Amino acid sequence: MRQVIVTQEEMRIGVPAMRAYEHLVHLSEHPRFMSGVLAVSQAGDEAAHLALDIGGRRVEIDAVLGDTEPGRYVRWDSAQLVEAYWLEPLGDDATNVVAVAQLDERLVHPHGAQPDAELHARLRMDLKGFKRYCEEAEATAEEAESAPQ
Repeated sequence: MRQVIVTQEEMRIGVPAMRAYEHLVHLSEHPRFMSGVLAVSQAGDEAAHLALDIGGRRVEIDAVLGDTEPGRYVRWDSAQLVEAYWLEPLGDDATNVVAVAQLDERLVHPHGAQPDAELHARLRMDLKGFKRYCEEAEATAEEAESAPQ
């Protein structure tokens, strides 16, 4: 019987919800902020092939963009891994991001004593990376807009 590990984490980031959404729907950006994403090959606008490092093992998955609601919700689906993100606007320049990851337990390294704790730590680290990536992209965009022409 297939076991699924589920974990959730949330974080406040200093960008508008729509900007966060735009980064999440483009899997090609995920290696820049997600731990364990080794490579992404786009397979159209709403699908991609990913090479992941999960618990020290290279895993290849095909993911499709599932449900979305611009500026509010993004879901990526594969047979082995599902990641969903809820975006709650906190004014014009901040967003609360709630991320939920579901992982087929068979993908977790067999030596991992606590696969749910490993997945939660990875999700927390990924959200920190996402926060940093979004806020740096926002600062760069603001600098470019204010630079003299």
